[in-house]
Amino acid sequence: MSSTVAELWALKDGLIVAKQLGINNICIEIDADFIVHLISNPSVANLMLEPLLSDCRNLIKTFPNHIVTHVFREANGCADCLAHMGADLNHDFDVHLLYNPPDVVVDLLAREKVGTAFCNRLIIS
Repeated sequence: MSSTVAELWALKDGLIVAKQLGINNICIEIDADFIVHLISNPSVANLMLEPLLSDCRNLIKTFPNHIVTHVFREANGCADCLAHMGADLNHDFDVHLLYNPPDVVVDLLAREKVGTAFCNRLIIS
């Protein structure tokens, strides 16, 4: 499976869970700019990804207030930690729901809450 397909499956699963929890306002932050472009531009077609991409687009439309944005990988530290944690889990289950943040992200969430979690990114042109 490619990283693009993995990201889209994760997005789809997350959107389904958010819908089941009755969430109406959602901000989707993705560190893959290509996926943000695909999701945000319905006129862009990709035959290999189309069924999954359509599912994601249609699910996003069901949220009354939604936004899809690109974030740099450095600003996505919690997601990165959780992905590494998920890679180490027993793969007998499809989805693990966490009702409280695991210890590996508690410090990151606290820094994000006070606005010190983000790092500067140097861009040289």
